[in-house]
Amino acid sequence: MPLPASPVLDSDDLTGLLHQRGQRATPQRLVILRELRRRERHATADEIGQAVREALPGTSIPTVYATLELLVELGLARRVGAGSGATLYDARTAPHQHMVCRRCGRVDDLDGEVETGALREAAGADGFHVEGVEVVMSGLCADCARRGEKERALRR
Repeated sequence: MPLPASPVLDSDDLTGLLHQRGQRATPQRLVILRELRRRERHATADEIGQAVREALPGTSIPTVYATLELLVELGLARRVGAGSGATLYDARTAPHQHMVCRRCGRVDDLDGEVETGALREAAGADGFHVEGVEVVMSGLCADCARRGEKERALRR
């Protein structure tokens, strides 16, 4: 079941945020945000770029990357470091964690609070200025775990 994304902003809201920063609300920026939010899963910049080029054929991949990073900076998207592979982007900005399957690479959201006070305190004691904490759990998704059990059963 898909989890809710960020609160939906309309074009005027995004335009206002960009104008406050002295930036333009280009058609590419608006379409990239719309495409990221349309998805019910995490996406790479290349996946977003491919879909955006259907609506705006001249959109370059550097524009997609730059826009996704701008959306992260504006708090409208999250960058998900899922270990190996391409960086993923997530339109869901509400606090949540991620689970990454080490076999198939699938990345799923996981709701739940994580107590990070001790980690923040330890980092602060080392002089590190914590801006955020994210937990990425690795293991096997349910499908890969089932496949692994079947494979082990066949080898017996």
